[in-house]
Amino acid sequence: MKKRIVFLVLALLVCLSLFACNGDGPKVADNTEYYDAITKTLSLNKEYEGKSFLSDGIGNATVDAFTDGDTVRFKLASNEIVIVRFYQVDTPESTSSVEKWGKAASLFTKERLSSATEVVLEATGPKAVHDSYGTRYLGYVWYKTADGKFKNLNLELVENGFSENKGINTEDYPYYNYFNKANKFAMSVKLRIYSDLDDPLYSTDPIDMTIKEFLNNTDSYYNKDTKVGAKVKLIAYLSSLYCSPSGTYTYTVSEYDAETKKVYSISLYAGYASSGSSRMKIGHLYSITGDIQEYNGKYQLSNIIYEDLLSVTGDGYTVIKQKNYFVTFDSTVEYISQYSNTLYSDVTVVESSVNNNVLTIVGTTNQRSKTGLKDEVNTYTFTVSVPENYQNVFTAGTKFSVQAFQFVANSGEFTILSYSNITIR
Repeated sequence: MKKRIVFLVLALLVCLSLFACNGDGPKVADNTEYYDAITKTLSLNKEYEGKSFLSDGIGNATVDAFTDGDTVRFKLASNEIVIVRFYQVDTPESTSSVEKWGKAASLFTKERLSSATEVVLEATGPKAVHDSYGTRYLGYVWYKTADGKFKNLNLELVENGFSENKGINTEDYPYYNYFNKANKFAMSVKLRIYSDLDDPLYSTDPIDMTIKEFLNNTDSYYNKDTKVGAKVKLIAYLSSLYCSPSGTYTYTVSEYDAETKKVYSISLYAGYASSGSSRMKIGHLYSITGDIQEYNGKYQLSNIIYEDLLSVTGDGYTVIKQKNYFVTFDSTVEYISQYSNTLYSDVTVVESSVNNNVLTIVGTTNQRSKTGLKDEVNTYTFTVSVPENYQNVFTAGTKFSVQAFQFVANSGEFTILSYSNITIR
């Protein structure tokens, strides 16, 4: 609890102090100061009214959604939506992975643009061009302040130590001298990315939690004012996977709570196929460390570090890898590599019985693979609670599909949480 309180207090302090006005400034920054002396010397001198960012290289825009410190989604005057990657800067990561000063940079960008009275996008040439990914446009972001003057947000990020100057002294970087001066200043006062001081919005010390605890008390793990979540560690299994059109992997990570006999779930953003966490397997039990985030109004874990979980015994763990904790028995489910050894064919009943409102089924099934069914026939036992006066319909030869838990590794005994989860074929 102490860790959670400290996390919330520090996050609030940064939110209040990050944008405090500075005087002459200290010789060494304490990472709460805000600077704009160099940024104020750069003016927007290009005509932009009535022009288009896409075709003319400059034009008005409004914020459609914030992504991180150096990427924002804008809506143009033509109602077209564009994602702009800030040119000449590269702030620390704060989405799929989280780095020191990444959340602070994201908060800085959001605060500046949220208070702007007007926004202008300037391309890196006569018209807008994409970055190397082909999905984001490169550009400078100008915003008008309350005094009616424009500031270059790209430059402001460098001056405030959220990014180094990523430009070089060529005609491709017309504002290079300003960025170079801003970068040297941030280095001279050891500001943020150039500092050895702690970032209050970044933690390497995870808080142990359960998904149930999080869902019942999100404010202990996520600060809605700063949009910053805690680093947490939990024990859970992967129950499903969604692959987006752009090739990113998002799992549903779940836990079974024996006290309530319910399953609690949260999304886990694993990133692209190049990410190690994208190779996690459905149905396996893991120890997962990640950062709480809010994405499209829902919570998720990102910046994932994982390991195959050891099965739980008492207050600790024993060295038994649980790679078949949550298993799918369904011949209609499409095989993907993320199922590994947790996808089987429908179950064929060998025998069944009902005793004390518990239905016990012994059945056979074959493990599925990329090329089809494996030759080995597996015989497993399934148990599920049934109501009083239940009439058993699982006669020999009946086929059914279901998802079930193997709480004891490699035992061959599966627990079905609800009779309604069984589909007779």
